[in-house]
Amino acid sequence: MDTVYLRGLQCECIIGVWEWERRVRQKLLLDIEMKTDIAAAGASDNLDDALNYQRVAERVTEVVAASEYALLESLIEDVANMVLQEFPVQSVKVRLDKGAAVSHVKNVGIEITRAR
Repeated sequence: MDTVYLRGLQCECIIGVWEWERRVRQKLLLDIEMKTDIAAAGASDNLDDALNYQRVAERVTEVVAASEYALLESLIEDVANMVLQEFPVQSVKVRLDKGAAVSHVKNVGIEITRAR
């Protein structure tokens, strides 16, 4: 199985449990790895046979921007499920980075892997 990936996808949304977090859009960074077979696209050199990673990036950005979850866990599950439902992938790994959400910590986040 082959891997198509997006690294450092910047998205903004309402996320968090604290009152101040519910009033501001916060920037998140996402890394997405998708397991798929690229053989047909490699043979045909035709975008119609490929996993359109531009469209994946657009859809992830849409899903994140429209969300207003309290927990990163809920958001990351929705992102992973959307990718599995809408794109021809066997599995997806999503890493979500909320940045310096905890004092004295450079990055806070979650990474999950989901498969069909």
